[in-house]
Amino acid sequence: MQTLRSLTFALAAAALVAGCTPKSDAKKEAATAPAPVGKDAARQETGALLADLMSPTFTVEQQGRILNMGYFMAASSLCADLEVDPQKMGRAVDAVLTLGPPEQTDAEKAHQRDAVIMFLGMASGAMIGSHADDKAQFCEDAAKVKGGAPETHLFAAGTPSDPSTAPVPETPAKP
Repeated sequence: MQTLRSLTFALAAAALVAGCTPKSDAKKEAATAPAPVGKDAARQETGALLADLMSPTFTVEQQGRILNMGYFMAASSLCADLEVDPQKMGRAVDAVLTLGPPEQTDAEKAHQRDAVIMFLGMASGAMIGSHADDKAQFCEDAAKVKGGAPETHLFAAGTPSDPSTAPVPETPAKP
């Protein structure tokens, strides 16, 4: 949960740099909040870097959605009892793409889809790396998210399936 808050703050900071102005209460709160240190500062910096990289292609809302999907991918990678529902993830990706400009060519749509997949990998990798040391707490927080209403998360219901790690046998070529 801390990661989501950190990344949300980073996106808000990116919006400020882009010229958006927050409500006056938010300015007061930011001025009185202590500057993050250690891992929290690194997480914010990473979120800001990702947002900066995504900004030429995606709106702030799309960026937030991609980072959110990255959280669920990271949780499914780090936490043995969590798995992303592929149908929910597919709908989430489609929702990001739907928020794009309506007058896109097929090539631009393909570029956006490829960019979503690339940034989803970057976001999940960044979150995996930033929570390797506090995996137990991260997984505990993610399990709480899974405990919410099914439409509020991208996790699959029930016990995760075990992916097969056995090599696929080669079939001999027929003469």
